[in-house]
Amino acid sequence: MEMQVPKHDAVISTKQSWIVLALLMLLVLGIRAWQMTRTEVAARDSIGFIRYAWLLENSNDWKSVIKDAQQHPGFPFAIYLASKPVRYFVDSDLAFAFQISSQLVSSVFSVLLVLPLFFLAREIFDFRVAVWSVLLFEFLPAISKVLGDGLSEGMFLFFAASALACVLSAFKNNNILTWLFAGLFSGGAYLVRPEGIIIAFASFVVLAGSILLGKFSDLQLMRRNGKGLVSLSLGFMMLAVPFVLTVGKLTTKPTGQKILEKMSLAPAENDNRLAMVSTSEVGHLPLFASWWEGEDKSPAARFAWSFMVLGDSYLKGLNYLGCAFALIGLFSTPINVWGKPGVMVIVLSFLILNVAFYRVALVMGYLSERHAVLALMLMVIWSAYGGIVLGNWFLALFGRDNSQGLIFKINQVSVLLLILLVPSIYKSMETLHYNREGFRQAGKWLAMNSKPGDPVEDPFCWSHYYAGKVFLEGAMDLRFSEPRVKYVIVERSGNPHLRLNTQDEESLKAQQGKVVYDWACKRKGVHSTVVVYEIPVR
Repeated sequence: MEMQVPKHDAVISTKQSWIVLALLMLLVLGIRAWQMTRTEVAARDSIGFIRYAWLLENSNDWKSVIKDAQQHPGFPFAIYLASKPVRYFVDSDLAFAFQISSQLVSSVFSVLLVLPLFFLAREIFDFRVAVWSVLLFEFLPAISKVLGDGLSEGMFLFFAASALACVLSAFKNNNILTWLFAGLFSGGAYLVRPEGIIIAFASFVVLAGSILLGKFSDLQLMRRNGKGLVSLSLGFMMLAVPFVLTVGKLTTKPTGQKILEKMSLAPAENDNRLAMVSTSEVGHLPLFASWWEGEDKSPAARFAWSFMVLGDSYLKGLNYLGCAFALIGLFSTPINVWGKPGVMVIVLSFLILNVAFYRVALVMGYLSERHAVLALMLMVIWSAYGGIVLGNWFLALFGRDNSQGLIFKINQVSVLLLILLVPSIYKSMETLHYNREGFRQAGKWLAMNSKPGDPVEDPFCWSHYYAGKVFLEGAMDLRFSEPRVKYVIVERSGNPHLRLNTQDEESLKAQQGKVVYDWACKRKGVHSTVVVYEIPVR
């Protein structure tokens, strides 16, 4: 029995489509506003972006800032711009103002992402798949929490989805200007994260292949594709080349550089690629990451672990059930869909992304769930399709005579996808970083009770940030406490934080340290007390 999705586009008018899009954007805006107002601390990775934005504001040499940074400049620059109006209203707390600015940028772009993602899914399949693709991607908890946080994914995905949407439209309508925008959006994605170059590369390969493998007798088609190739390349280079010339390499991210440099298996090592950190913050590590900790050091064990953690990223990202739907969708996709040149670009991009993820896991010894967001965005389209196909298959079991009955009407809302969506929304509404409140409180205490020049050693980064120390880095003639002291942040919890450069309390007491502040988290199920030690500096 063939499983197919009935087409509904014929009865959906343009006006109705825009009404649905507006409703989807309002829903996404609602969840982002909820998340922004229920965030205990800034994402640890976002502190690096905020530091970058602060350097852009306070430096007369942007070229040096961009060249020395460990991130691409797109998202920090957006934070810098957003902070201007935000600080007009929040002028007494820089840390909170920049936290809001980073979340605001990410949230706005995640709302705008509705448009290209909807168009992308509709071009591949149909209207209903497009609606569900947006709902699933924006509300699946592993993705939703990232999009509502002060991280670069929202901005990156908007540009990436827009580039792919333009590619599908350009192949369909043969519009040279659309190819130019595809290149510009790819360049915009590249300025946020290095993976943006993959979309431009995949589009280039498919276009070049259509020219080389096409019918040479069709000179008009070859000429049209050639113009598209030039327009795509021009659009991408307009944004990418100035950055590459400034930094002298394809990417400033240490992980990307090591992946490009190392073609053989390397030992696992810690990497603070997600933020520029001061020497007092060497413990910064990527969040939501899986780490290689196997006792078997053989290459075979490392290869197997890399595949396992890659699959785990998809299982968690699609909330398990969504992964099953995606597999059904992939196997049910009609052959004519795979034959579309625009879909070929998506497939090639997906394959390259997975090779890159595998190399990260293999060479660096970890893989963050944030690495997979672009691939998850592509997979969620097939999750939506698979859920609808499976529903139609169950409907067919009742026979064609029931095609207009109650069961058919119920299936129109895709009950199987609702089973995935409803608990996802509930999980996405959890307070972001709900178990980190103590670090913010400790930072606030330090801001009130320490001098600007007093050092704060904080392997967790949050107390250091909320004490305002990030905005004092490099400043001269700061006031110090007399006699001189430093402050060290410790967390008492069941987590030993083996990957962070923490100090045990016995060693701090041996340095004549004393507890000057502590905050016990009162949330149910959270057993964490943040302690501030004051230690004399001789």
